[in-house]
Amino acid sequence: MWRMQPCPMHREIENTTYCVLDDEFEMILLISFYDPDELFAADLDEFANPTFCLNAVVADESGFIFCPTKNKRIEIRGKPIAHKVYENTRETLLFMDPEAQGCSDCLYKAFVALIKSLEEM
Repeated sequence: MWRMQPCPMHREIENTTYCVLDDEFEMILLISFYDPDELFAADLDEFANPTFCLNAVVADESGFIFCPTKNKRIEIRGKPIAHKVYENTRETLLFMDPEAQGCSDCLYKAFVALIKSLEEM
């Protein structure tokens, strides 16, 4: 199962972390792995708790990204995000700014811009 960080669906607001999947603001405890080996070795079932947010995405059988904590497909503006689009967007952001490795907001804004531009075509 492909796993990558970060998840674009969490927000830091006034020193509190929220999950915004399904347009709801749920207060969560963010769990991040910046060593890919640690992430791949992690038992995802440990994080299937609404209190936690595993700061990662996985690919489902259809090639879209989903949240391993809530076991739900990640959609932005009602559009699912393809695994390849996530990977390419993340690599582009890292090329432009290597410090953006853990930037959920950066990914989220890039996806919103991409979806908005596709809707305007």
